Amino acid sequence: MLIKKTNKSIGIRFLLVCFSAFFLSMSAFSVSNKGYVGDDEIEISVEKIFNQGANYPRKALRKGQEGYVVIEFDIDTDGGVLDPYVIESEPAGVFERAAIKAVRKWLYQAPTYNGVSVKVNNVQVKVSFNLDG
Repeated sequence: MLIKKTNKSIGIRFLLVCFSAFFLSMSAFSVSNKGYVGDDEIEISVEKIFNQGANYPRKALRKGQEGYVVIEFDIDTDGGVLDPYVIESEPAGVFERAAIKAVRKWLYQAPTYNGVSVKVNNVQVKVSFNLDG
């Protein structure tokens, strides 16, 4: 028996996949809340105030792949993310681009130390991609 797919059924399927990817991405990270200030590497806490969800890569979603990416970056004196880069990922080559793209959009409370605005170095986050939501 030949089943003809209509544009409507294809559109509904596409919307379900997009919605699923968006929903899955919203619970996609756990975050470290510390970084280091100055040459003495004084540890301070940082507070994230905006969190852009990572988009689940379509190919990984189709294949049912899960994984994570550990990213390290600095936070500028205004709370913006500077120079994020991957330090670990599993599986390699699958989730890195989506994780970096999301982290670049994050915003932190402007960091201060002893009442002075400071740049915070070596903040690490683990962005997890899980299909179970």
